[in-house]
Amino acid sequence: MSNERIRTLIIDDEEFVRLVVEQALREEGCDTRTARGGPEGLDLLRTGDFDCVITDLRMPGVDGRAVLRWVKDQQPDVDVIVLTGHGDVKDAVTAIKDGAWDFLIKDTPFDGTAVKAALTKLRTVRELRRENLAARHGGYRQEAVVKGTSQAWHTLETQIAQVAPSQAPVLIQGETGSGKEVVARLLHAQSRRAAGPCIAVNCGAVSRELLESELFGYEKGAFTGATTAKPGLIAAAEGGSLFLDEVGEMPGPMQVSLLRFLDRNEYRPVGSTRTLRADVRIICATNRDLQELVFQGRFRDDLLYRINTVTLRVPPLRERPEDIPGLVAHILQNLRLPGTATRTPTPESLEHLGAYRWPGNVRELRNVIERLVLMSPNTGPITGEEIVQALPRSSTPPVAGEQAQRSLDEIERQHIERVLQASGGNKTKAAQTLQIDYKTLLSKLKKYESGQ
Repeated sequence: MSNERIRTLIIDDEEFVRLVVEQALREEGCDTRTARGGPEGLDLLRTGDFDCVITDLRMPGVDGRAVLRWVKDQQPDVDVIVLTGHGDVKDAVTAIKDGAWDFLIKDTPFDGTAVKAALTKLRTVRELRRENLAARHGGYRQEAVVKGTSQAWHTLETQIAQVAPSQAPVLIQGETGSGKEVVARLLHAQSRRAAGPCIAVNCGAVSRELLESELFGYEKGAFTGATTAKPGLIAAAEGGSLFLDEVGEMPGPMQVSLLRFLDRNEYRPVGSTRTLRADVRIICATNRDLQELVFQGRFRDDLLYRINTVTLRVPPLRERPEDIPGLVAHILQNLRLPGTATRTPTPESLEHLGAYRWPGNVRELRNVIERLVLMSPNTGPITGEEIVQALPRSSTPPVAGEQAQRSLDEIERQHIERVLQASGGNKTKAAQTLQIDYKTLLSKLKKYESGQ
């Protein structure tokens, strides 16, 4: 077993939990730091160098989900383990779908046993990753893990090729984990700006107070701690593309500043009276209904009209199940140890994978396969039983009658989604086209989002 000294940040608002986790990790030879909550933890992450974050899910202010989103956006190589109580296991599973590596339940009495076991698994996984990285000179290609051969993905690729040469802003719509950033980078790579930088920022992972300075930069003395001037991400993206993920989370004042930049290519650093210019293509993405946010007064309608000159929809994995075998094969190939055979899925295991609705999309698929392979002592084909154990119980293939009903529901859902897309995400217009009332449409969409 590797004796790697894993640099770990512990974030929890309970002192007792911090002490227990810290003691357990130090006994295993880890370098540890602690934070009393999300804000303090994010400050340490910005200035420190960590391999792993262990964070409580439920904390006042910035909770564990927010920490996870920030890490996955800003430091994707850092593994995140979430701590949860018995009653929050569902939330922890959701966090796994969003990219968390594992979760630990705070048993009573809470001791360091589970922490040490998780560390042992993490060390094994990190060692395998290093070996695969060395063997393959770069490990996973994110694009390959998301792309497929289905008609749905082929249609999207055709649209990307048509839109990429343009300078127009693009809005990418898609569920969490579906590959919106991959689409953004494909747009950049096929554009006239391909030689320039492509910089991504998750608007939901950066605090409202910091987002403006992150994008536009700031002058010395603009705020407490600004001891020197710093250019922002817009300046860094000069001649290239800036990808604004989860743009629906952008606060109101920032929306005004972004609109000004889109209209004039001008901006002002925080604390400055200077007006600067930048040649940057803006690509936005969201998993929210921006039209609904406009209706609620949370998103500017003029900004929406400006950023959705072209709208691309990333199909969720459940709409392209035929891509699953190829995606699984790619993931398994990248998990193979040098000198060993690649594990292959049986037809039964692929059937189970195809029956699952994948609310976390390709990201969840990658997490499930990685955890299943790296944590299992088996070296033969991946069986259907292994898949059943790795997925939520509700994902098992339905009986014939249930399958027929699911098929009807799926047809209805796909029709509604097509109408929504044709109406530009306007639910009121979609409800009129479908000849159903607005509340009925919202009820159906809520049912689809819950996976029922």
